[in-house]
Amino acid sequence: MSIRQLQDIVDELKEEAKRNPECDAEYHRAYKALQDKIRERDRRRPKCIPWRFEHELDVSEEF
Repeated sequence: MSIRQLQDIVDELKEEAKRNPECDAEYHRAYKALQDKIRERDRRRPKCIPWRFEHELDVSEEF
């Protein structure tokens, strides 16, 4: 699952958790998965990358 998809899920669960407190645990699990995915991406990303290529890396990660 891509970071963008996880972000959409987290946003939906956040809104649902505001209305229904029982969904709060599910929101926190999804949020943690999103943070883990972002950290994993940052670890794999080259340390020295020209800023003009960062967008292409984010786009290519989606596919």
